[in-house]
Amino acid sequence: MTLPGPILPPRASVGGTVVRLAIERLAQAGLDPEPLLRQSGLSDFAAENPDAVSGADAQAVFVNAAADALQDASFGLHLAQDYDLRELGLLFYLMISSETVGEALRCFERFGSADDPSLYGSYRISDIAVTVAVGHAEPDRQLDRQLSEFWLLTIYRLVASCVPETTTPISISLRQPQQDGTTAAQRGFPIPIDYDASENRIDFEIQLSDAKLTTSDPYLHIYLLQHFETLVEATRWEPAILWSRVKKAMAPRLSHGTVTMANIAKDLGMSTRTLSRRLSYEGKTFSAILDELRAELAIHYIKIKGIPISEIAWHLGYREASAVVVAFRRWTGMSPSQLRRTHVLRSESPEALLHRDQTNGRLGGRH
Repeated sequence: MTLPGPILPPRASVGGTVVRLAIERLAQAGLDPEPLLRQSGLSDFAAENPDAVSGADAQAVFVNAAADALQDASFGLHLAQDYDLRELGLLFYLMISSETVGEALRCFERFGSADDPSLYGSYRISDIAVTVAVGHAEPDRQLDRQLSEFWLLTIYRLVASCVPETTTPISISLRQPQQDGTTAAQRGFPIPIDYDASENRIDFEIQLSDAKLTTSDPYLHIYLLQHFETLVEATRWEPAILWSRVKKAMAPRLSHGTVTMANIAKDLGMSTRTLSRRLSYEGKTFSAILDELRAELAIHYIKIKGIPISEIAWHLGYREASAVVVAFRRWTGMSPSQLRRTHVLRSESPEALLHRDQTNGRLGGRH
């Protein structure tokens, strides 16, 4: 893939992309978008001025109203399936000019919310996967399902378009329950979607992080990076989601057994007291985040045929295999061997197991 032109689009924000695409779909169906724009608080929106959209909340109202008008329960995914990714603006060019996939995803994490403060992106690496998650910038709120699906499919398309070989995710997860019987292939994904998840995320093979981008342009990347850094400094923007950064910092420390409040606070450049207080503001505890991360990774590991329980325990930071067996029972109500023997994971998604467990109160801490 060669770098598409023009190199610099006329706008920098991703804020109006979803709305503009929805307006185009309504127009194609012969429907007037103006009443829905007024209903959603977007009456000042114009296709020539997409930055008039201020955040995800107004976008969500409008996109859902458009979905209802078009009778399309999977509207967000359908919007994301075939639009020109250059419509994302400068963030698109910053990402595809990166040297590697990992660098591109770090740009999404760092600067996605600078373009649209209502969204946050998270990029993290564990022993088993490269994970990208999307959510609402306010910790106690969920990102709308249509927008979640739009951004996850957009991320998949971005990655798949920039690496030479076929890119198949390990898993794709959504917080919301499944709304209809549409298959993953019909939604634009190569694998089934896990619903009722703990977060909206897409997991790739670990080696993808170092994959070279065919669109890499170091000169353009440095220029755009300086632009976004200046934007961040000028607006004093800071990611609103701390627990996601904590989770990311925990992942590489798990197998080394060094996930402590002191170490993570040091990694994030703050005191343990500040870390604890800010997590409390977000309705989280350090121990609950660690437990959630271990549970997610454990169910990923148990799906890998032949990996012994002792090795899973080591990857999760447990020194005794018996500890992970006890944890599995607490997370899922079954032992690891029972999960494998009965093939529960083939009939029920990993995230559904975690969701069921959380609703039954097995996982400790606040969520």
